[in-house]
Amino acid sequence: MKTRNTFKNALALVALAAGLAVIIAAWQTRRVQAVQDSEDFPSDFGFIELVAAQTARLNVVIGNPDELPGKPPPARRVRLAFDVYVQDEEYIPNCGGIVPVPPCLIRYRFLRRESREVELMPGQAASFDFLASAVTKINASVQFLSGPDTRPGDNRRTPEPHLAPTLEVLEGARTIFVVPAVVKGFNPQPDPPGQEQ
Repeated sequence: MKTRNTFKNALALVALAAGLAVIIAAWQTRRVQAVQDSEDFPSDFGFIELVAAQTARLNVVIGNPDELPGKPPPARRVRLAFDVYVQDEEYIPNCGGIVPVPPCLIRYRFLRRESREVELMPGQAASFDFLASAVTKINASVQFLSGPDTRPGDNRRTPEPHLAPTLEVLEGARTIFVVPAVVKGFNPQPDPPGQEQ
């Protein structure tokens, strides 16, 4: 009888230890979260349309940061991407005839992503071109993937004051326009006259 109670106590102790180990392991694990870059990272450049033979060129320059003596500046990893959209065929707007009459809502759906990752040292630059073969809507984005403010495996954007992206639209060899990225927290309006700070 005493052997049976000892066996039950030992079994209960092992079950308690296993249960405690499972609880501790579950407590310390992080929840899995899916990330869709096109939804979670809004574009700095907006949603633009290219006609056939136009090229969108995404440029990024890494400026020279304040260098620490005796320590070389680290390389930065950057992703240049174009999200390509097409008109949603399941949603045909009834806007009057073959040519839509404004205002007309047209929906687009995500088709594909074209992207490249590049590692740049301070003072270096990179460009990535997208040539439209037909009328195409694109959403260009630049994502800073690594550097001193970024933890490995963390794909959130980090503030990088030395990263300067621009988007050019070219027709042949001629630049039609250049769009600088939106500077967050920048107010382009001057102070009203007569107000001194």
